[in-house]
Amino acid sequence: MEYNHAQLAIAGESNVGLNRSHNEDNFLICTPPGGMAVLALIADGIGGHAQGEIASFICCREVFKAAMTTDSANWDEKFLLNALRKANERIFHRNFSELRERPMGSTVAAAVFHRDHFIIANAGDSRFYEYNHQAKTPLTQLSEDHRPIAKEGKHRRKSRETYNLISRSLGTQREVMIDLKTFPRSPESRFLLCSDGLYSGVPDSVFAGLLGSGQPVRTVTGKLMREALLSGSHDNISIICAGPPETEQ
Repeated sequence: MEYNHAQLAIAGESNVGLNRSHNEDNFLICTPPGGMAVLALIADGIGGHAQGEIASFICCREVFKAAMTTDSANWDEKFLLNALRKANERIFHRNFSELRERPMGSTVAAAVFHRDHFIIANAGDSRFYEYNHQAKTPLTQLSEDHRPIAKEGKHRRKSRETYNLISRSLGTQREVMIDLKTFPRSPESRFLLCSDGLYSGVPDSVFAGLLGSGQPVRTVTGKLMREALLSGSHDNISIICAGPPETEQ
């Protein structure tokens, strides 16, 4: 857990889960000493595609390289978008050079936290949540899942097969659409970034209960991981929790 001028406590954890033989998730937390911002990212290698763990690693590596060559005061929307586009380019070129029939790819949910605002970016189905106990709806998913929706007549339905597909990811195409949003940051808010291995088995009510418990973010991260494992999650699980500075316990 680290602190800097962004006034943020942050912790992360990743687990292979109960059914997979290896972990295709990677995550990144970047808190430069004395920096003005904190960077967090969850990357989930696409299941069923060859070497998804390499794609998620390249995503984290490229964003980290961009962070290390840019003053954290300048970690803005343009910085985050360009870093993710570079990651997409690197993964795509590796797929092309290796003539992969099934290209590797990665979803991404990323955030830059400044003291008074935060920026989020995502492609795929990794998620970003904000929890604020003062809000009418305390827990809000601020990212959007990018999944194709099957249609049957006039009624939409989500089949099991459709639910497990994603319509956007880094590396599978030359260009990728990335959702990018900026929000004001409330001093009371806590935040959660996660791969689908968490929310596929753990209900939002558990997220809200733990994020609103007042426990240190490191403790909340560990308890969310335990809930995911107890739920029998079939996927890799990655979690980052962040919130206001706290007294070590």
